[in-house]
Amino acid sequence: MIFNGIDIEIERKPIKNLHLAVYPPDGRVHISVPIDYDDERIRMYILQKWIWIEEKREMLLSYNRLPERQYISGETHYFKGTKYRLKVNRHTSGAYSVHIDGDYIVVDVHQDTSSDNIRQTLYSWYKTQTLPIFGRLVLKWQEILGVVPARWEVRQMTSRWGSCSQSKGVLLFNIELAKKSIECIEYVVAHEMTHLIERNHTDRFRRQMDIHLSSWQKIRTKLNEYPI
Repeated sequence: MIFNGIDIEIERKPIKNLHLAVYPPDGRVHISVPIDYDDERIRMYILQKWIWIEEKREMLLSYNRLPERQYISGETHYFKGTKYRLKVNRHTSGAYSVHIDGDYIVVDVHQDTSSDNIRQTLYSWYKTQTLPIFGRLVLKWQEILGVVPARWEVRQMTSRWGSCSQSKGVLLFNIELAKKSIECIEYVVAHEMTHLIERNHTDRFRRQMDIHLSSWQKIRTKLNEYPI
C-alpha cells in the first residue's frame, strides 16, 4: 500500500490487533493486520500513526546516511559490490574517461572540471557498465515469471532502489545499484518484476518471491546495509 509516497507492507494474519513496525536500516514499514480489515480501515490506522512513522523513519535514515561525496582522490567508492579508491587525474586536454586500475577507479578529466561534473562523468560510466547487466537480468526474470515489461530504465533515484508502474508496465532502477553486488541487483529486478504480477507487498507477492528467489529477504538486508 502506498501512503504519502511510502510503500507500506501490509500482511493480513489471523490476529486480533494491528502490529506496526519500522525496520532498520532503510526505514521499511510493515503492518500486520487482522484478516477482516479492509484497506480504508488500514489507511485510517496509518493516518493516526503517521507522525510516529515519519519520525522513526527519519531517525533510522539519518543514522545510516553515508557522508556526502566530494569526488576527490582517495575517497572510497564502490562498483558491483567491490570497494575502490577514487583517483582523479586532471589534464589540460578535454578528454573524459573512467576505468578501473587495480584497486582504483580512475577518472580522467580536464583540469578545471568541477566536482559535480566528475560525479556526472562517473555516473555516466556506471550506467554504461550496468545497462547490459540489467538487460540480461530483465530477460532472465521475464522467463521465470512469464511477464514482460513495456519499458525499463536506469536512472538516478533519491530514495528507492527501484519502482514499478503496474498499469503502464514500466520499471525504473536506481543507478546507485551499480555500486552493489550482482546478487543485490538481481533481487531488485526480481522484486520490481514481481510487482507486474502483484502491485502491493501482499502474501501473494511474498509467495512469488519465496518460490523464485528463496534468499530474497537476506539479500534485501545486505542491499540496505548502506542506504541510498
